[in-house]
Amino acid sequence: MRKPKFNRMDLQTAKDIALIAAPLSKTVLDTYLLPYFQEIRQKWLREKKIVDYAFEDKFLDYLTDLYEKIGVLNTIAFKKREILLNDVYIPLTLRCNEITNGNNTPKEFKIESFDEDIFSKNNKILIIDNAGMGKSTLSKKLLLSSIEKNSGVPVLIELRRLSKDKDIISEILEQINPINDKIDRQFILDLIKRGDFIFFLDGFDEISLAERAVVTSQIETFISKAKKNKFILTSRPEDALSSFGNFQKHQIKPLEHEEAYQLIKKYDPDTRIADILIDKVKEPETLKSVGEYLTTPLLVSLLFTAFEHKQQIPFKKHIFYRQVFDALYESHDLSKGGAFERDKYSKLASDEFHRVLRIFGYRCLMLDNKIEFTRDELEMNIQKAIDFCPEVNCTSSNFIKDLLVTVPLFTKDGIYFKWSHKSLQEYFAAQFIYLDGKEKQADILRHISFHQENSSFLNIIDLYSSIDPTGFEEVIVKKLLTDYLTYIDTSYKGFDKQQKLYRQKYSFGYYLFLINFPVTTKTSHELRLIFELVRPLLGMLKKGMSVSADYDKDKLRSNIKIPIIRKPEQVLIDFLFNLKVDYIVQDNYKQETEKIDLNLPLRKVFEVTEKKNSILNKEGNFEKTNRLISFFIGKRLKYIDISKAKKMLITLDKRDTEKLRHELLNF
Repeated sequence: MRKPKFNRMDLQTAKDIALIAAPLSKTVLDTYLLPYFQEIRQKWLREKKIVDYAFEDKFLDYLTDLYEKIGVLNTIAFKKREILLNDVYIPLTLRCNEITNGNNTPKEFKIESFDEDIFSKNNKILIIDNAGMGKSTLSKKLLLSSIEKNSGVPVLIELRRLSKDKDIISEILEQINPINDKIDRQFILDLIKRGDFIFFLDGFDEISLAERAVVTSQIETFISKAKKNKFILTSRPEDALSSFGNFQKHQIKPLEHEEAYQLIKKYDPDTRIADILIDKVKEPETLKSVGEYLTTPLLVSLLFTAFEHKQQIPFKKHIFYRQVFDALYESHDLSKGGAFERDKYSKLASDEFHRVLRIFGYRCLMLDNKIEFTRDELEMNIQKAIDFCPEVNCTSSNFIKDLLVTVPLFTKDGIYFKWSHKSLQEYFAAQFIYLDGKEKQADILRHISFHQENSSFLNIIDLYSSIDPTGFEEVIVKKLLTDYLTYIDTSYKGFDKQQKLYRQKYSFGYYLFLINFPVTTKTSHELRLIFELVRPLLGMLKKGMSVSADYDKDKLRSNIKIPIIRKPEQVLIDFLFNLKVDYIVQDNYKQETEKIDLNLPLRKVFEVTEKKNSILNKEGNFEKTNRLISFFIGKRLKYIDISKAKKMLITLDKRDTEKLRHELLNF
């Protein structure tokens, strides 16, 4: 039986997890798989197929290895020391707006173990939340617990490993080590179709953008064939997730302060550092500045790492990440006394090491935000980063040793090497744009900020805005506000002034469609029909789409459904709203009660445009269309305030940083 590799100092941890894993895995195998193995074999023998080896050992090895791998947590906070996940896990809470309690508040599930209740309404669960909220850790906890409670046969699929050439079944076969690929594939498909499996589909946002449309289609096809099983899909917010409209959406509730303090203490069992950090954080002024760091498990772990190194709390996000890097680069080997600092295999100084990482982090961004590599891929890309720095003298193999051991920003998982967390790659990419982008800096910023898939780059945009708020405003904010005011001045000419403004503030940020589609229940089949009607108008499947409808009250609105797609501009507007800038405001939503009738033909798609001959813009219908749109998306609409935008642009013009730079350099 294969065993995961552990450091010598962690042999006892390895023994502990191995002793736990084997009997638990055997119970799952005996309960869910063995009864069907013989049944499938008999069927195959009748059909004259050959079965000349046993699947029992394969699945037992797979389940045991999976438990051993997932059961051990290796995070930056532990400096490469493996810790049992169950020893440091803080119960996270899932919140589902689609299930409400008696008082109409969202249903919450505190995940202390595998909870069948989360599947009470739907066997397909989507856990969607921002960077660092603990989606992957929560999935691992549910997976471990599903084995411990004998709740089903868990299968973990890292979605970033899928491509047009590798679907889910191929990934499963790779994990199980097939003997006869063709026979194994059909055997596993027959087994899965029976049910009893729990598929953990982790990291939708990490799928290559170039592969996303194909992989999404593959996932949908697999789920339709394996519909008797349970599915848990995790992702950062992505518009493309609308393809999974039949999944029940859950978010992870931010940590309470006391939960964050509890987690900090788990990182430091003797609480020597933890107590000092907690006392410092509790100071009113400090808490006001760093409260965000206490809301997500990742930021809590990085806060502890940074503070343990320097016993200072950085207030700006990019300084916070830099302090984490410094802590890892200068980390001491505690097993050899406090004064021992590991030599670097690469022999690079801190700033040199940081520069290579900046270039490599940016290369990952260029490679569709790729965060996982084979050994050959990693060596090639690290070498390209080194070649970019003529002053740096080291080999890619020694640099990789440092990434795994002395500056542990990477982890190894079988044949794959990956960033410890995607946020770290994004930090270095943002630093590259700022420090190394030079004359291409503004072009790069505009490219990622106004990219059709800019929601995939939001964390980089956020980090850059922390590093260079002035540059961010002059390049991104200025373009966004200028484009908006130009749109206000040039679009919908000849329409009623007041109604025109209503329409413009919606249509600037969204692609909007109206369909007279009489449906009374929000089922995946009905949503798919609407999606298929709209798709030809989009020209690309990768665009995300949500369908706005209040199904209980549709008859008051002539059964109109409004598919909406966020434009890159709206993604930026929503992002800036969360930064609490004064020129982004939220709509004052008013509940519509009267019937709105546009007399649209059934199941025909009408795009909201400024064309005068559109049925949506004919006399009487223009205002009605605005009211329908307002009803469906008004309460969540964030938009640009015209007068405040003009004031902001005046401020930016007066700043004239280029002129100031010229004066300073003309010495």
